[in-house]
Amino acid sequence: MKQFVKMIPVLLLMCFAGCKPEKASDKQRVENVAMSSPGNENEITEVVAAFNKAMIDRDRKQLERLCSEHLSYGHSSGLIQNKAIFIEDLVNGPFHFLSINTPEQTILLDGDMAVVRHILEAEATRNGEPVDLRIGNVQIYKRAEDGSWKLWVRQAYKL
Repeated sequence: MKQFVKMIPVLLLMCFAGCKPEKASDKQRVENVAMSSPGNENEITEVVAAFNKAMIDRDRKQLERLCSEHLSYGHSSGLIQNKAIFIEDLVNGPFHFLSINTPEQTILLDGDMAVVRHILEAEATRNGEPVDLRIGNVQIYKRAEDGSWKLWVRQAYKL
């Protein structure tokens, strides 16, 4: 069972990456999304910034609003957390973000799904000791019925 749970982010990414457009080529599809959805890309940029701020602030209410009930949160160490465990660990755990920057961010939109990739650079503390963090990060957001964007999958990886 543990092996299956660890595979969930990979399976979701394979599913989303493997979905093919019915009529347009991949290149046309990306161009169409980029041309027709600038407002959505701005929305996603704002959601990512709000999520990062909530991590810095350890804001449980904001994290609850921004994360899907189905969240699969994968750390670069290989640890996988669901929504409840991720939020509890972030709010009350030993790791505390002081600042987060996300250079090289790209956003790919497809209907109600958004894939965000960036480098995550952070100053933090672990058990009060300073830690500098630089990892790769992939996030998948899905638009909820109420129109808000929810984080479904996050997978960090070592650079």
